[in-house]
Amino acid sequence: MTDAVVRELRARIVAGELAPGMRIDINLLAAELGVSHTPVREAILHLEGLGMVTRQPYRGTVVTGIDPNRLEEVTALRIDLEGRATLLGVPRLSDADVARMRELHVALTAGDGSGEETGKGGGSAGLDGPAPDGAEGFNRLNREFHGVVYAAADSPTLLRLIASLQDEADRIRLRVDMKRPTAPAFHAEILEACERRDARAACDATRRHLLESYLAVAGAKRAPEEGLLAGVLRDTRMETIR
Repeated sequence: MTDAVVRELRARIVAGELAPGMRIDINLLAAELGVSHTPVREAILHLEGLGMVTRQPYRGTVVTGIDPNRLEEVTALRIDLEGRATLLGVPRLSDADVARMRELHVALTAGDGSGEETGKGGGSAGLDGPAPDGAEGFNRLNREFHGVVYAAADSPTLLRLIASLQDEADRIRLRVDMKRPTAPAFHAEILEACERRDARAACDATRRHLLESYLAVAGAKRAPEEGLLAGVLRDTRMETIR
C-alpha cells in the first residue's frame, strides 16, 4: 500500500498537480486515496528521502521547489547511469521487448510531436488508451521507451537511481518552453541499435539524446567546460558542441 501511495504522489508531483510549495495534508490525502494514515506517512518519508517533499515548521509537509540550476548535475548523472543501464540491458532484450519499443516509438512520433517541444500540444494516442496531453504524455511514453532497456539490465538499485533523476528532470522540463525537437531522431537511432543488439551504439545514442535535451532546455549550444557535466562528457568521450 505504501508503494502505491508513493507512486501516486510521485506522479502528481512530477506532473505539477502537486505544485512546488503546496502543502500535503495527510488526513485529506488518506481520505481521498481510501487508505489509513500509516501508508501515507511512510510514503511521505520515502519522498522526503528523495528530496521531493520537505517538512517545514508550522506548515507540515510541502512539495520541494524546483531548482533549474540542478539540471546540469542531474543531466551529468543521467548520462553516466543511463548509459551504463543501456550497456547492460541491450544484450538482454527479448524480441518482445524490442516489439514494445517499436510500439512506443510509433506512439511518441504520432501527430506533430509538439508535446515535447512546447508542452502545449496533443499527446500521443494508442497503447492503453489516449495518452495525457502535452509534455506530461510525452514524458510518460518517453520513460517507458527507455525503461524497456533499463529494466532488462536487471539492476533494481540502478533503476531506482535513474527513476529519481528522471523525476527531477521531468519536473524541470515540464515548466520550460522547448523550442526545438530533440527526441524523434534519437529514439529511432536507439531502436535500430536495439534491434541489432548493438549495446555500444544504443548507449552512445542515449547519452547524446540526454545531452541534446539538456542543451534544448538550457537554451545553449555548448555544454559547460567545467564542472560535473564537463567531467562526465570527457570520461565518456562525448562531444560538447552540438
